[in-house]
Amino acid sequence: MLITLLIFFVILLVLVLSHEAGHFFSARAFGINVEEFGFGLPPRMFGIKSKKGILYSFNWLPFGGFVKITGEEGGETSDPTNFSAKPAWIRATVLASGIAMNLLLAYIVFSIITGLGTYEAIDDKDAATYPDAKVTIIQVLQNSPASEAALMEGDQILNVVSEANSLTPKNIEEVQKFIANHKGKELLLMIKRNGNEFTKIITPRKNPPEGEGPMGVALALLHIKKAQWYLTPIEGAKLTWSATAATAEGFWGLIKSAFEKEDRKDLQIAGPVGIFNLTASARSMGITTLLTFLALLSINLAIINILPIPGLDGGRLFFVIIEAIRGKRISMQASSWIHGVGLAILIILMLAITFHDLSKIF
Repeated sequence: MLITLLIFFVILLVLVLSHEAGHFFSARAFGINVEEFGFGLPPRMFGIKSKKGILYSFNWLPFGGFVKITGEEGGETSDPTNFSAKPAWIRATVLASGIAMNLLLAYIVFSIITGLGTYEAIDDKDAATYPDAKVTIIQVLQNSPASEAALMEGDQILNVVSEANSLTPKNIEEVQKFIANHKGKELLLMIKRNGNEFTKIITPRKNPPEGEGPMGVALALLHIKKAQWYLTPIEGAKLTWSATAATAEGFWGLIKSAFEKEDRKDLQIAGPVGIFNLTASARSMGITTLLTFLALLSINLAIINILPIPGLDGGRLFFVIIEAIRGKRISMQASSWIHGVGLAILIILMLAITFHDLSKIF
């Protein structure tokens, strides 16, 4: 638990620092004054002021971070260090730089992953071509024999024993047939998890719910695919593109579902507590999965921030675009009020999601 908590905060710190560093360094590069670099959202826990007058603060609400830039709320001024005094293209660049940094972080992480090796699913018919391939659990259904036996995603099935019968599986079909022939009987599974081997006792159901199977798991035949070091930048770019496209498609589906009338209980939205639980699951599946989790979170953060939501980068960027089109600034009062209300709604939403996460646990 303690190690998972530490990993969770490291992931959160990396995500926040990378995003806000984009705003921070781009603002500094354009000569814009930065007042505060905050980790988390106020109220403030403590802060340290640098010699250049920048306050580096740690705040109580762990829902992200912020960079406070002079003049970000608008207004007319001739001060060259003021954000609002800069032309629209500079302001847009500073606002978009956090999103760019999150995508860059995902690309760097994915490039590292391709060098370490990524899991690739293969068909049973190709098992002989990949002798390192292992039958792996990729999903454990709730209230199933697998769940009761504490099996986890990422567990590799090395051996299955039932009385005098034994199987060292080379493909998924072998496992499915063996289990089907031993429904209702106690099985001894040899499992490999994070390099450690151990046994689990499980009794497959004779009459499982439709679509769940006797054990209540989904299986895949996985092998590790490694890219040559000189190809990792290219493979990393491919992974980043496909992950970004898939995440954007998922967000679009989520937005469309908000306007649909049918019940959407299947939607999965996680707050800090939910992400902590996902961190524990990713950690149990090894460093590659944990790094993949970090990269996907970074892409999620980038896409959320590019949406035209008041209080987020996308909302402020939308205002700059409107100003550029109409050739007139939006008043400081209106900008401050709209983004303030947007931020308040986002905090309330995050608190509600956190409560939802806690309710599922307790």
